Amino acid sequence: MNLVTFNPEQALDKFFDTDRFFGFPRTHGEQPTVLPKVNVIEKEEAFHLEAETPGMTQKDVSIEFHNGVLTLKGHREQNSHSDKNDYRIREFSKQSFARSFRLSDEVDSEKVVARMDQGILKVTLPKKEQAKPKKIEIKVES
Repeated sequence: MNLVTFNPEQALDKFFDTDRFFGFPRTHGEQPTVLPKVNVIEKEEAFHLEAETPGMTQKDVSIEFHNGVLTLKGHREQNSHSDKNDYRIREFSKQSFARSFRLSDEVDSEKVVARMDQGILKVTLPKKEQAKPKKIEIKVES
């Protein structure tokens, strides 16, 4: 089975973008929404989520875990000391994202930890004790 990533918001933006037909410059007041790419890994003891957050610090990102839903939010302002009129090309702008993941009830929400490492947000979601596989010893009768 093939999985296809589809972002309807982006497809609709392109459909209604009339500026490219009439040669109007793009407005700089836009605030693009960028969904970070993620990896989710399941290990015996925990789930590990990694999200790309380039250029963001821990102050720019927030994480919430509520009713089995993990939500990552980020917002970054482009700080510039130059006047907007000095730019000939300006591609750096404000960026924000919000991405949610529904998790099973296996996750122990009290022990969730997160850290930033070179633009990668790493979230560890430990499993509850009862969710871990339990090894049962087989006794031999003689």
